This record gives sequence, structure tokens and C-alpha cells, in this order.
Amino acid sequence: MSKDWMMRLRWDRIGVVVLVLCGMSSGLRAWVIADEASDIDGQFNGSEGLSLLSGAALDAADVRFAPTLTSTARLTDKGAAVLSDKADEPETEVLHVVAPVVEEPSGPLPRKNVKPCTCSKSTMKKLAHNPYTQHRKRARNLPGSFFVKNNADVQSRVQRGKIVEVTNSRGYHLGSLNHSKPYLLKDAKFVLDEIGRRFADAMEGTAEEGASIRVTSLTRTEWQHNKLKRRNRNATRGQSTHCFGASFDIFAVDRLNNTMKCGGPTWALQEILYDMQKKGEILVVPEGNCMHITPN
Repeated sequence: MSKDWMMRLRWDRIGVVVLVLCGMSSGLRAWVIADEASDIDGQFNGSEGLSLLSGAALDAADVRFAPTLTSTARLTDKGAAVLSDKADEPETEVLHVVAPVVEEPSGPLPRKNVKPCTCSKSTMKKLAHNPYTQHRKRARNLPGSFFVKNNADVQSRVQRGKIVEVTNSRGYHLGSLNHSKPYLLKDAKFVLDEIGRRFADAMEGTAEEGASIRVTSLTRTEWQHNKLKRRNRNATRGQSTHCFGASFDIFAVDRLNNTMKCGGPTWALQEILYDMQKKGEILVVPEGNCMHITPN
């Protein structure tokens, strides 16, 4: 074998080895890229975050980002940057509902928008009806009694101390006195004060504490009574006991607010009037819209 042939054979072996090494290197590189691409897909589908690899690995994996993913990057424990795959969430608009302010009723009784508890023959059925003739007879015989014809008679009796002024007191208050004057005979004032005191005592410590009796008619002049007769069929056709300063009307019980119940106050007032009527201390005419009271 010649020397030239031996040299050619050595270069052929070297070429084969080089080709084998090149082929192994290419296969190894392809396997590594495929494995990296598989890891990328697994991280993307598993919603744990998508790793930012080298440019060659990303090109091989052909990774496309969803348009709804955020582009905020974070670092893993190994120092590789990771993109969050959490979709952008729209901001939730918070609606603040402001409750309407309800103004608590306040001020003197009766209060606006607070309905009263009625006192009439339909709500106080326990009370007996004393004939009006008894009321009139008693009114004429009370101390200081005098038939009031006009305002001059009222002033004269006030100056002589025959009738006394009535103002808001414990347990009762005055309503609109459109057809009467705020005066009563002393005996009638005493009875009104007693009813108010006993009513306030009954309400004390209950949920209806603060409720008050509304008094609407006191002493009338003859002129006032005649005017009232033309519009109120309940007004007596003869001489009214109001014209003697002897009687008053209980129209209703006023509450502090609408949460107060009417059952307790109405029942308590009925029991007070019933007890006084039974004992002969008062005479009562239960009317359609009030209680007409005269001391006995």
C-alpha cells in the first residue's frame, strides 16, 4: 500500500467523524428547542405564567399571546421574567345609594303629618250618654255661672275671677279655638286638670309617653255659638253649656310621632272618663267627633 493512499484514507475517516459529529449536534439542538417549546406551552395552558426564553426558543415554539393578557412581567425564583396571563378585568362601578332623610316630627302638639287618635262615640263605646238637659242644668248651677252673650261679658267675668284662663298643661293641650275662648269656670278647669293629670300618669313609662289630650272647645259667646250652629249640626239648638263656661270638648289624643299606637292612649282615656262618670264626678255626651264633658 502506497504512502499516498494511506494519507487519503486518513482524511476520509476524519471527514466521516466530522459529519457524524455535525449530525449529532444538529439533532441535539433540535431536541432541546422542542423540549423548551413544550415547556412554554405547558406554562401557558396551565395559567401559571409564560416564561420569556431566548429568541430562538420563542421562534421555534411559535408562541402567540392572547390580546386579553396583561403585559406586566415579573421575575421567577430563577431570575427569568414571567408574564401574567390573567385577563384584564373591567373596573366595577360602585353605586352609593343614599337613603332619604326622614325628618322626625317635632315641636308642639299637634305635629304636622302625625295623625291623632280620635275620641268619639265609636272609639269609646264604654261611656254612657248623659242627657244634655242634665248638662245644661248643672252648668247653670255651678259657682260663678253666668250666660255669656259677647266678648264684654267674657272680660267682665275674667276681671271678677269668675272664669280662669286655660293654657297647655300636663296631659292636655289646646287645639284651634276657632269658636271659643280659652277660659272655663273654676270647677270645669279643675276637672280638666284632673283628667290631664291622670292621663299623663297612665302614659308615663309606656311607649306612648308624651301623648296629650287635645281640647278644642271651651267658653263660647252666644254670637260664636249661633255662628257655629249654621255649620255644625252637632251644636245644640238651645242654650249651650259652653256659653256658661261650664263645658269643654275632648277632640283627640295627639301622638309625638306615627310610630306611637292609638290603642293604649285611647283605652286609658276611656277608663279615666268612665271611672269619673261612674263616680258622678262628670257628665259625658259622646259625640261623633269628640267627648263633651261637664263637671257634675
